[in-house]
Amino acid sequence: MRFGIAVILVFVLTFSVFAQQSDDWYQGKPIRRIVFDGLVHVDPMELEGITGPFISRTFSDDVYWDILGRLYALEYFESITPTAVRADLAGNEVLLRFAVVERPTVARINFTGNSGLRRTDLSDAISTKVNDVATQVKLRIDEQAIINLYLEKGYPDAKVRSEMQNTGRSSVNVVFYIDEGEKIAIESFHFEGNSVFPSRTLQRQLSLKVKGRIIGDGAFNEAKLIADRQTLTKYYHDRGYINAEVIDVVREIRRDDKNNNLMSITFKIFEGSQYTFGGVTFEGNHIFRDEQLSALIRSKIGEVVNISRIQADLMRVSDLYLENGYIFNQLEPVSVTDEDARVLSFRMNIVERGRAHIENIIVRGNKKTKESVILREIPLEPGDIFSRTKVMNGLRNLYNLEFFSDIFPETPAGSTEALMDLIINVEEQPTTDVRLGLTFSGSADPDAFPVSVMAGWNDRNFLGSGNSVGAEVNITFDTQSISALYTHRWMLGLPLTGNFDLTVHHMVRKAAMQNFAPYFYGNEPNAYPNGFDSYQEYEDAYKTPPDEYLMPYDQWRISLGVGTGYRWLTQYGNLGLGGGVRAGVTLNKFDNSLYLPFDPILREGNNTWTPATSFWGSLSLDQRDIYYDPSSGYYGVQRIGWYGILPLENEHYIRTDTKLEWFYTLFNLPVAENWNFKAVFGVHTGLSFIFAQPQYSTPRIEEASQLAVDGMFIGRGWANEYRRKGFALWENWAEIRIPLAPGILAWDFFFDAAGVKKTPAALFSDFLEDDGSLADTNTFFMRFSLGGGLRFTIPQFPFRFSVAKRFLFRDGEINWLSGGMGGSGLDFVVSFAMSTY
Repeated sequence: MRFGIAVILVFVLTFSVFAQQSDDWYQGKPIRRIVFDGLVHVDPMELEGITGPFISRTFSDDVYWDILGRLYALEYFESITPTAVRADLAGNEVLLRFAVVERPTVARINFTGNSGLRRTDLSDAISTKVNDVATQVKLRIDEQAIINLYLEKGYPDAKVRSEMQNTGRSSVNVVFYIDEGEKIAIESFHFEGNSVFPSRTLQRQLSLKVKGRIIGDGAFNEAKLIADRQTLTKYYHDRGYINAEVIDVVREIRRDDKNNNLMSITFKIFEGSQYTFGGVTFEGNHIFRDEQLSALIRSKIGEVVNISRIQADLMRVSDLYLENGYIFNQLEPVSVTDEDARVLSFRMNIVERGRAHIENIIVRGNKKTKESVILREIPLEPGDIFSRTKVMNGLRNLYNLEFFSDIFPETPAGSTEALMDLIINVEEQPTTDVRLGLTFSGSADPDAFPVSVMAGWNDRNFLGSGNSVGAEVNITFDTQSISALYTHRWMLGLPLTGNFDLTVHHMVRKAAMQNFAPYFYGNEPNAYPNGFDSYQEYEDAYKTPPDEYLMPYDQWRISLGVGTGYRWLTQYGNLGLGGGVRAGVTLNKFDNSLYLPFDPILREGNNTWTPATSFWGSLSLDQRDIYYDPSSGYYGVQRIGWYGILPLENEHYIRTDTKLEWFYTLFNLPVAENWNFKAVFGVHTGLSFIFAQPQYSTPRIEEASQLAVDGMFIGRGWANEYRRKGFALWENWAEIRIPLAPGILAWDFFFDAAGVKKTPAALFSDFLEDDGSLADTNTFFMRFSLGGGLRFTIPQFPFRFSVAKRFLFRDGEINWLSGGMGGSGLDFVVSFAMSTY
């Protein structure tokens, strides 16, 4: 009562603030913005949910009281003082400014009476945290959250009450008083009335479990018992027993010799008879013919009824109308049962109405991102016919921008019956990454120092424009680089991407040399460098000479890349066509008087700045749900590059890359409110070839640019294969990905298979033979590995830490190889958590 009187007094006082102004100029003017002064602990984003719907509405006393009433209902503020300010010089729009005084904040949270659950578990369950504004509403919610936690742990009689205690310093202590009651564990399950399915089969369907001797506390949970009752009924219905039901659940509790409460649960079941499916008929449909609707029914007449499958069939009929904009239609399935023949049929009564058109598309929650950036990703405009698929495609586009932590649409009715609004609510997340410190260089070259000092800055949503700007510096003992990049996602108002990057790169490298006989030009089939007496010896050493036969040289590269791409939305996914040009210069510098490189390309282009140009084109089809961490869908890309446009360049070759990926969610089980236990299966195959340009008989390419199994990204664990180069590479992986913290961390299991051939033709003519360091007609050329590890998906730390076990196929049998991690036989692998775009 006193709270209500206080609110009325505040209303009167605050209303007088408006009344005391010289005139009522703000009456009837649209509200442009609503801002707050005095916020300390209250999140402004939370207030937007209250004030957002009032933006652009016409100011009136009723609107004002509505806003103020909703703000006070939050219980965040002791007082709210409003002011109306002209939003423009002419006073055509109103800016509402609220000066607020927040309620006391939480200084400390205590729990009393808890012995069965730890304080940390209780703290994680509640939403109130230290420094939050203390409200009775949140405490009531937290009380129920604690009770729910106790119910999950087998305390069905738990009671909780909360109290706020003043500290005298504009803060309060929150105390939760807990009466746990007695814990109940499940001792056994029993089933009565079941003759079709054995008790053991039915018990496997339950989410509740019995108390185990070693693991499993068997905690009783009333909510799970209710769900299990429904699960058993569904199990019968999906196997044709449409009248089956759990008619009763009997619980018996006893105390064991340790004074523990143990419960036995008995499910009493009525099974009934098994029914077959009699089909679906349609009435009232004129837009779609019976044949079109019947084609969506995948259940076959005469087969045993599966209620879940039939419901999915009927949902496809409803989706057909929704997809074509008929969202106001009424579709009512009516079951028709033939008790004598034991046949279940359905009649779908359809009331058809006109298509729904979109009246307005409204964006809410965006602070940094410009509204136009969001709207251009939605393939709908006001006046278009509503399409659920297009809405879902738009949401997928927005998620893939990585600008938003959450996106949820609303579809309220429009101003007339045939119109509707589409509201896109977004919650923004940081898009600027500042990286400074030590990191792994990511180079698979064993000659490269693996750790670098790195400083980088990148904004994926520069000034809210949706464009990306970044710069990065990497420094190690033997490698230094600086690069800048810019990506413009939409040019000329079209889904046309433009990007450029400028890179300066320096590396101290090592190369094989031939300072003394025998001398090879480089194109001989069995050439070998100094340090070996034969080509076979060279192969057996993985084409890696001893350190004393390696010559050092400096490699400088300066390049500018410009690219573009266009995207089309098709029913099969996003179709992309791209291309680009890279122009630069390369300098390989070493002392001619001391060294003669074995690589002819390195030998001929020494100590001279040489142009290095290329152009490329690609065609891709992408139907993945989330590009950077997909759970479903497929991706395919074909890329071809022409390296060496000018005659005076050192390298002249053509490279093609073909990649295919597919992802599928194996299961997705809700475990906690904000986390699901989920597993995603993914497979990938890639085929790369290097060909000679028409004017040359063989590719002119430095050894460092040739294809290889690097052991880090391709054929994980096979780092010693990096020196074995070729012109054909076939690489594959299969993974099971289990997110531990969605968007941050996952545990992956992988199986890799990759191999290199000297020529593209050899990949097909000598597929079963190894032509490299393990040359043996009885050894398959592919390198295999399996393992698992952690994968970080956050932009600031995109690494994988894995262990791998390597093996070969020799003489038709698996040949396991030893690893570098002591007696474990495993290899430790660090790589980037790279995604394909």
